[in-house]
Amino acid sequence: MLADEGIDSDIEAEENERYNRRPRPADGPVERSTENGFLARQPCRGALVAPTSHATGYNTHEKPDHHLQLDFVYGYRAHDSRHNLVYNIDGLVTYPAAATGIAYDSREHTQQFFTMHTDDIVSLAMHPDREIMATGQVGKDPTICVWSSTTCELLAELKGFHQRAVVSLSFDGTGKYLASVGLDDDHSVAIYDWASRRMVANSKGDENRVFNCEYNPYDGRLVTGGVKHIKFWVMEGGYLVGKRGVYGRMGAVSTILSIAFHTDGSTLTGTQGGIIYQWADGGEQCIQKFEALHQGPVHDIFVNDDYILTGGKDGKVNFFTQYMEKVFTIDMAKVVETITDLQGKPLCSYDGKAPCVKSLFMEGTQLLVGTKGSEIFEFDMSTEDSWKTRRRIITQGHSAGYDDKRRIQTSELWGLTTHPFLPQFVSAGDDKTLRVYDMYQRRQIAVRNVSSKVRSAAYSPDGKFIAAGFFGGGFIVFDTNTGNELIAKKHRRECIGDIKFSPSGRWLAVGSHDNFVDVYDASRNFKRVGVCKGHSSYITHLDWSEDSRYLQTNSGDYELMFWEIPGCEQVKFPTALKDTKWDSWTSTLGWPVQGVWPKHADGTDVNACCRSADGTVVATADDFGLVKLFRYPSDVGRADYHGYLGHSSHVTNCRFSYNDEFLITVGGNDRCAFQWRHYEADEGDEEMTSEVEEEVLTSVEDYEDFSKTNQVVQMVMTGHINGVPQYMPLSSLEAKPSREIPQGSGLDPAAELEFVHGYRAHDTRDNLFYTARGEVVYHTAALGIVYNRESNTQRFLADNPTVDGITGHTDDILCCARHPTGSIFATGEVGRNPKLIVWSSDDPRRPLAILQGFLKKAIVSATFSRDGTLLCAVGADANHSLAVYRWQTGTMLASAKGSPEKIVTVSWSPFQDYVVTCGVKHLMFWSTSPFVARKALFSKRGKIQTMLCCCFPGPDTTVVGTQDGSLYLFKGYQLATNMRRCHQVTHAVIATRDVVISGGKEGKVKFWTIDLMQCLKEVEINHPQAMSGCIKAMHLSGSMLILGTRTGEIYEMDTTSYTYTLMLQGHGYGTVWGLATHPGEHQMCTVGDDCTVRVWDVASRRMVMVRDLGAKGRSVAYHPDGSQIAIGLAGGGLVVLSADSLDTIHAKKDREEPIHELKYSPNGQYLGVGSHDNYIDVYDVGKQYGRMGVAKGHASYIRHIDWSEDSTVMQSNSGDFEMLFWEMPSGKQIKFPADTRNMDWATWTCVAGWPVQGILPRYSMGTDVTTCDRSHTRTVVASGDQFGMLNMYQYPAHKGCAGRTFGAHSAKVTQVRFMFDDTYLITVGADMTLCQWRIVL
Repeated sequence: MLADEGIDSDIEAEENERYNRRPRPADGPVERSTENGFLARQPCRGALVAPTSHATGYNTHEKPDHHLQLDFVYGYRAHDSRHNLVYNIDGLVTYPAAATGIAYDSREHTQQFFTMHTDDIVSLAMHPDREIMATGQVGKDPTICVWSSTTCELLAELKGFHQRAVVSLSFDGTGKYLASVGLDDDHSVAIYDWASRRMVANSKGDENRVFNCEYNPYDGRLVTGGVKHIKFWVMEGGYLVGKRGVYGRMGAVSTILSIAFHTDGSTLTGTQGGIIYQWADGGEQCIQKFEALHQGPVHDIFVNDDYILTGGKDGKVNFFTQYMEKVFTIDMAKVVETITDLQGKPLCSYDGKAPCVKSLFMEGTQLLVGTKGSEIFEFDMSTEDSWKTRRRIITQGHSAGYDDKRRIQTSELWGLTTHPFLPQFVSAGDDKTLRVYDMYQRRQIAVRNVSSKVRSAAYSPDGKFIAAGFFGGGFIVFDTNTGNELIAKKHRRECIGDIKFSPSGRWLAVGSHDNFVDVYDASRNFKRVGVCKGHSSYITHLDWSEDSRYLQTNSGDYELMFWEIPGCEQVKFPTALKDTKWDSWTSTLGWPVQGVWPKHADGTDVNACCRSADGTVVATADDFGLVKLFRYPSDVGRADYHGYLGHSSHVTNCRFSYNDEFLITVGGNDRCAFQWRHYEADEGDEEMTSEVEEEVLTSVEDYEDFSKTNQVVQMVMTGHINGVPQYMPLSSLEAKPSREIPQGSGLDPAAELEFVHGYRAHDTRDNLFYTARGEVVYHTAALGIVYNRESNTQRFLADNPTVDGITGHTDDILCCARHPTGSIFATGEVGRNPKLIVWSSDDPRRPLAILQGFLKKAIVSATFSRDGTLLCAVGADANHSLAVYRWQTGTMLASAKGSPEKIVTVSWSPFQDYVVTCGVKHLMFWSTSPFVARKALFSKRGKIQTMLCCCFPGPDTTVVGTQDGSLYLFKGYQLATNMRRCHQVTHAVIATRDVVISGGKEGKVKFWTIDLMQCLKEVEINHPQAMSGCIKAMHLSGSMLILGTRTGEIYEMDTTSYTYTLMLQGHGYGTVWGLATHPGEHQMCTVGDDCTVRVWDVASRRMVMVRDLGAKGRSVAYHPDGSQIAIGLAGGGLVVLSADSLDTIHAKKDREEPIHELKYSPNGQYLGVGSHDNYIDVYDVGKQYGRMGVAKGHASYIRHIDWSEDSTVMQSNSGDFEMLFWEMPSGKQIKFPADTRNMDWATWTCVAGWPVQGILPRYSMGTDVTTCDRSHTRTVVASGDQFGMLNMYQYPAHKGCAGRTFGAHSAKVTQVRFMFDDTYLITVGADMTLCQWRIVL
């Protein structure tokens, strides 16, 4: 009897798939003459005109000096395969994508690749030793490859028996034999002794499709499953004999999709109808049936000692006991809803459907889930609820779609565009999505659903818009900042094959399969201004000239035409445009790409090409899975090339990144995006460590994003709707607010910055110096600091927002330079138009010079000339420009483009007038007159890599520290000595005429002879209160050496005895979120993103205790008697510590979202805990912190809470500006706020409420003010805002009241708190800095 399972579209598509492939034509020999090339015989031959005076290069036909190396693959093959996702012996996640086997390292976020396949991998099996993998591909004569997942080396290749595809593989329990199933008409089964590459047996499988095979590790039998098929196979007398499974009364013959084996040796099979059958150990009899486990197909089963896991099309991952009793379920549909991008929009696209689970694997407490949507998820299963918060996406790609007519999976990926100045690209596919990827993060960072299949995409030159062309005609334009749709147009009914903005950004050209190119005016709401008519076939590619006046187009019948824009008139004589410079070259037909075509091409072999930004190479994507790299221009008949495998049947598009660092390619059928690292002739491979990558790769984008968020968009309240204030931009009312304080306002409160804890080094270096007087200069937040070691006091270069003129920085300081006199310093900041300020350490309150205007985004490094009259600085613009100033007069003497990659440091030789710049794959020696650069010469002693620091032991001598930990010594600009890998990473070097000192990631300081031939001394820097010893800055004055670490510690070492002391400390990295002041002593406690809790003493200005929490902290509170400290964690947990020792007293976790606020009641009996789950939990301190009640009612996360003086009432603010009141400890809401109008509040930290109406600016967005605190005398309220300002007002602060403003922080102030006696005010912020203010009332 056959089971009535209905028709499932996914299963039907797998049954009908035949993987037909056409053979690849021969390339033919290299041909220098263009007359014998493929294009010479095509209609475009008349348009192949060389530029004036051009001569073909002598080596144009040769392979280029450049090469590619696969860096990362976005995607995962799952739509037509299952059970193909495993952890190998080293914990690497191993899976197939396109024709590539991938081993992913989750700790380093890197991939290793096996690329010996020539077409899609559709099956994978792991050897019992968990190192060896077997993978099977599709094709006319498909190959089975056995390879090492740790080295990616081929161990054995098996082919010659199967046809069309190898759909399933399985190793036996010994690992000697490998079983395979083919896609021939008989769905044959084969057994190989894989090590000897010998087939030992084979047999016909079934006329129906066989989906999988699995060896039973207990009885050694092979089990195959498929459409109305299950067989148990054994070897008898050298033959493979199969017996069908007997269902008996247990059920009907079903389609088997998954096979696993119970710990008792029995077989479990999952069916198309959601049923699991259990088969007897050693027999063919069905012994048990488990119904309705899934709604629809059961695609995979995984068994370990604790659970039986099942995954199905309904998006559920079910956990069962060994007796098939359900324990719990992971609903993938709910999981993907909680994963969002930075704009709060979904990062996974399933169009309302549940993610179909195709593969499961569990190792220890880590669970892998692979879905049909080409996504792999990893969950922490250490508890039954941990997966809800501790989960991540390993990879994401475009998903497959179902063709109703052909009844197969047919979605393809064609659209691709790279960002004009950021390391990002967009892919657009038939799954109706546009996906944005970050090349440096190697992650998908956004996805947008559209209404139709997408076949083309393009960024605007300023990066503000993305245009996407549809398969069914028409296009859409998105705003990249908001992700919102701006406009949609449809003038065509057929596929939009290519779309591009002009370099000016004004025009948008849209080429369709209707044979037309429509031109739209972006400045007039994308109004169509013309149509290019003349092609007799569909448009395939188009390119703009650099001046945006001309357009060249290719068509499906090999025509090459030119058009004048915006008139859209055809240029009849291509010779007239032979000297035109083209902004891009993606046309596969044209004079400079003649040599990319194979001899026996049929015209559709080359799908796409792209010229590099520097115009030296051109990459092509062909119909046979090959990515090729040629010299440019390729004006020969046929040129030689470098070819790279990885994709499957056809590569549809390719694009270089804006700086040529990467080439991105996308595959049609494999729907994967491949990221290739592009190396020039003198470049080698380099793996950056995490802290170097953070500094040199992501910081530039961080500067830009940060500078945008610091642009204050002032708002005006226009009224209320349902009690909620409504705002509109101030610019729309043409108002001009003033920050000036009214004269004669009679304000009493004032604050004087007394001391700052913090030192910025995580993304900067060489920023710590002695002055001529022996004081120490460094920076944090927006402050330049002069520290006196003897008196333990500080002086500041700080912005005063209430006075006219510039008194300091207004954004993060990123660099510091020391004048040769030792009393003058220069500091540079972040910002759209950043300032470089020169100031004296004797009186930092009055800047000596302010240089501004040329350098953009950020000033990342600066250096004084040897005589101190000139100052050279580096910006963070796309070219990392350099500028040389005569700083006393503010005159810029010279400027130059530095590098497309980040420059991390610039240094001026103290012996001669030359400058050295170090950065990503960058080392340049600059003469100063004229200001021109010369590349370093490495010869065979070293290689170009990321250079991080440099110093000068003598004339014409430079020592450079590298990312691989080496020290390079240059004589002139030529490498003379290489002291290899003396550190993990060499972050800092300094030199005198007698010694070179280097500091590294591992925390070691090494003293060298000036020729680097001998290490004189090695000192390891560590301290029980310090987080890390990674050295980022050093300076020597006499025998005293000062050291700065990445995590904010400053040490001082005596180089005569090599002893050192810890001088200053701050939080290590990230935002400081939590702040609490002691109820009776001059101490405060802080927590933040560096996972530490720290206790500070005001009087001694020192940190007195620190403890590693093991988790990010979000809030902190002292008990009223000062004996306990409660800490709220980012993961929803609550920890209570002893205030004396920081030992744990209690730990609880009732929430999954961050605990943003917590406070003890004044009587010390209760603890209120507000979370981002929108709840306030109330705990009884005297009853071991048992939960007494929950305050429910807020519609957004809890921001602030306060207790009444008698501990019976609580007030709370939330993220949507609600203010609610609660009875305590029950948590019952007080419905009428008027009932609390005479309540005496013990504290006031809520930013909304009657007595603090005046702290919100008149022109406010409602979120400007982040924190506030009322003084204990109840006369003053202090607030911190989104822009780093401290504001003080008389209390109560009525609407419209005036306040005083103080600057120090560079990012938002997260907390402000008065000391118990109001003598001090403490502020902390997102800049990792803690400020101690003395209060004058």
